Amino acid sequence: MKTKVIGASKVFLCNENFDILENGAIAFNEKILEAGDFQTLASKYQNATFYEQRVLLPSFINPHIHFEFSNNTTAFIYGGFDKWLTSIMQNRDTILQDNTQAIKEAIKEQLESGVGSVGAISSYGDDMIELAKSPLKVLFFNEIIGSNPSAVDFLYSNFLERLEASKKLATKKFIPSIALHSPYSVHYILAKKVIELAKRENLKTSVHFLESHQEREWLEKSSGWFKSFYEQTLKLKDAKSLYTIQDFLALFEGMDTLFVHCLFANKEELQSICKSGSVISCPRSNRLLNNKIFNLDSIPSEKISIATDGKSSNNNLNFLDELRYTLFAYNTKDPLELSKTLLLSSTNFAAKALKLNNGILQKNKDADFTLFEIPNITASSQEALQFILHAKKKEKIFINGEEF
Repeated sequence: MKTKVIGASKVFLCNENFDILENGAIAFNEKILEAGDFQTLASKYQNATFYEQRVLLPSFINPHIHFEFSNNTTAFIYGGFDKWLTSIMQNRDTILQDNTQAIKEAIKEQLESGVGSVGAISSYGDDMIELAKSPLKVLFFNEIIGSNPSAVDFLYSNFLERLEASKKLATKKFIPSIALHSPYSVHYILAKKVIELAKRENLKTSVHFLESHQEREWLEKSSGWFKSFYEQTLKLKDAKSLYTIQDFLALFEGMDTLFVHCLFANKEELQSICKSGSVISCPRSNRLLNNKIFNLDSIPSEKISIATDGKSSNNNLNFLDELRYTLFAYNTKDPLELSKTLLLSSTNFAAKALKLNNGILQKNKDADFTLFEIPNITASSQEALQFILHAKKKEKIFINGEEF
């Protein structure tokens, strides 16, 4: 691939200090060769283009998204996790029907909002083919779910079939991975088998964890809404939680697992997670299902990534909209400093969490970056904040140095 130079009025390196280059640029082929002053790099590499009133930054990473539910608009009930899960059980089959076109549109929505990499949670494999042939860089999390002991063998067999199918499609950009749905929905026999497999084959893992107060009550006391859910909806008599919270966390000890939501995790549990794993926060989803958002001060910033979740719990999958909502939701934080943190959580920190070689404009990193027009950005001294406020859609996006 021929070396190119692309420059912009503002270049967000997305390094730890959130350094910004004025009239900066990157030289790249499949990898970034160097970042620096546009004129200097243009003289060195020749093939150079500069974009006025533009921001250049690493492509976003959306580390938790359910593409399979992209048909949804109004089928599910919000305002409480219990109401929402009941509506999922009632209406999901309808939403999952004929979902291929909606999945294609969701992929396009990622690219248009500047996302180059995703952590796709796949419950059924419906999204596998479309994601494998998409421009996106994909960690494809084959999800295991099921708590009925009589169905354990069937569920594990089905999971293995999907995992093997994803392995046949594996490339540098499509990476088979494993998701456990949650401690309330995965039988411990399944959980142990799947985690042992992940360790043996060095596969990345993800899990929904303590998303609701109902889940916490169930895991601690085997009581509350989940008890009636198991006994009335799933027809399991004398239902009891199969784990304590500590027992479930112990399954992942030493693994760099992505723990999603964690709204009702306490300080000690979050510390346990952060020893080797990290947290993914989905602010709009958390607002709709639990009227709550994650406490950003509870763990180090570099351990938090931002994601959209799926359209089962969001009005769209636009990553820029997610960032804007998050900026306004945390109304006690300085808007400029929060904007910098959010952009790092969506690039540098997310890349580390997903073990991707991108997320920062730095030598030897994958050339995954996006160009946005931000009118009069050169006049601003609050570039990160103004970017989140005014970015509408990507002008150009490059993944492994190739424009899409």
